[in-house]
Amino acid sequence: MERSAWRFPAESRALGAGRSIIALAQASILAFTPASHLFVPVGGAEIEVDCSTPVQGVSLYCLAGSTDRQFLNLLALTLLLIVASGVLPRYTTVLHFWASLSIGQSISLPDGGDAVAQVVTFFLILACANDKRTWHWQQPNSEEEKGSIWQGLAWAGWWGVRLQVAYIYLNSALAKLPVDQWAEGSATYYVARMENFGAAGLFADLFHWATGITLIALLSTWGTIFAEGLIAFLLLRRGSRQAAAATISACLHVLIILQIGIVSFGFIMVGAVICAASRGIDSNAPRSKSLFSRTRNSTRGIHSSVPTDPEPASKTDAVTLGA
Repeated sequence: MERSAWRFPAESRALGAGRSIIALAQASILAFTPASHLFVPVGGAEIEVDCSTPVQGVSLYCLAGSTDRQFLNLLALTLLLIVASGVLPRYTTVLHFWASLSIGQSISLPDGGDAVAQVVTFFLILACANDKRTWHWQQPNSEEEKGSIWQGLAWAGWWGVRLQVAYIYLNSALAKLPVDQWAEGSATYYVARMENFGAAGLFADLFHWATGITLIALLSTWGTIFAEGLIAFLLLRRGSRQAAAATISACLHVLIILQIGIVSFGFIMVGAVICAASRGIDSNAPRSKSLFSRTRNSTRGIHSSVPTDPEPASKTDAVTLGA
């Protein structure tokens, strides 16, 4: 364990990418949803924000009192865009957690993605404790303080993200097993046809048709359970297996987004998995880049080895040949 913490790369572009995806997903909620829909009106007046607990009391919407909530939404949106830019990751993780806490604890109808973002951004404060870059897209510094307490905090924070996200997917997979529709393989058929939560938009007819085919309904239902369990398993493995978990998560949630929407939730989960798999993604990136380079070079070699058409004979040569 001590050796693992010592060698842990606290500065990570993959972790930064995950943070940016989460922040942009949260920003989309505030950018495209008016305050009147986030704070559900009751009897013609906006509902009061619950500030009864110490955790709720530090929310932006509690600290600001009676300030216009649409203005507060714009302020939180600005904070999230600053986080997404990647500037000063060691410090903006605190702002990210505060914005996540404010959204999750104060809006009237938070979803699962808001809850996940609160937990993940808390651990990201620790995971980025030893990240001294100005911008999280910069090349990681090979001379980090790997013997410092900040390095230990970063390692513990990354493990916190990793274990939490793996648990979320494992719990989601296991929770589906006792449900009849999931067990018998018909869940996606019914989900696609739910009145308020079903397939909609450009691909609605396609998903209605596809889930009406028994084999596709079975594969998509049981495939979802299998994919969630596999993501949880791979996140607890090393190297390229973690990168595979991120790929599977992205494919799963993009399909869910295309079918039933819940865009912000989907991208928060994808970002969380990328953060959890960041060490594996970083370690696998040079191999992928090398493989791509070899493939490109071999392709160029094939093209260069193809003989070109001979130049046409000149008029003089043609006469000589005819003679």
